[in-house]
This record gives sequence, C-alpha cells and structure tokens, in this order.
Amino acid sequence: MAQIETTIEIAANSGTVWTAITDLDGVANWNPNVAAASCSSDSAGLGATRTCHLVQGGHIDEVVSEWDDGHRLQFAIGNHGGIRSADMGLEITPTATGTRVTATADYHLAFGPLGPVIDRIAVKRQMIRMLHTGLAGLKEHVETNNQKGMS
Repeated sequence: MAQIETTIEIAANSGTVWTAITDLDGVANWNPNVAAASCSSDSAGLGATRTCHLVQGGHIDEVVSEWDDGHRLQFAIGNHGGIRSADMGLEITPTATGTRVTATADYHLAFGPLGPVIDRIAVKRQMIRMLHTGLAGLKEHVETNNQKGMS
C-alpha cells in the first residue's frame, strides 16, 4: 500500500471549510480535477455515494467510508485505472489563523510485484499533484467564495 499526505492552511473557520468539503455534489466548484459530480444516494453522511467526472476524462465512483462530523471525511474508491482500491481523506483542524486541511491517500495498485516500481515512476507523482491541486482549489474557493476558474 502506498500512502500520501499533504496539508494546506486556509484563512477561514473550520465550519466554513467543513461545509465546503461536505457539499458532495459541489466538489466540482472547488476541485480543479473534477468537471462535475453527482450523488446517487443521500447527499451527506456515512454510506453516501458520489460519482466524480474528471477533467482529464473518465470518472471515479466514491463511497463515504468515514464521516466524523466537523473533523474528517473519507471516501473509499474501488478499481479505477491501475488503482485496485484507495481511501482518500480530508481532515480539518482549527488553528489560530483559520483551518489546517490534511488530505490523505492510501492506495493499492493492481500491477502485482511491478506496482511499487510503477508507483515510484508515475502514480505517486500524479497522486501528489492531484491532492495539491485539490487543496489549492479548496483554499481559493473558501477564502474568496469563488467557484474554480471564476477569480
């Protein structure tokens, strides 16, 4: 299993950040990696399902696997491309100047013994870039109250 973690500081209270990340249908408003999203079940809470249509094509089906109200949201993702399974999480922590958001990705590649090599060559860099881009979009959205691409 590969693991990635990255953080960003957002100049907004944790309630505002939590509202943005738990608007499951609204992820495309702040995540530049997502062209559109729709929920096919309850739009919030444990077990909610979401399909994210990616800017680069394709889609990812997600299930909320953890919902710690006001603190942590995690999605389980099944087989997507070369990734056999993944858990993607967002955790928020109040700070003196706003909110720290930590994004995590724990994933298993489907390439057997070649998985670690493929991860090192390409997948890990792409996952890091995706997490950084998503957090930067969240920061801009929350701090300026703009949808992506509208500033």
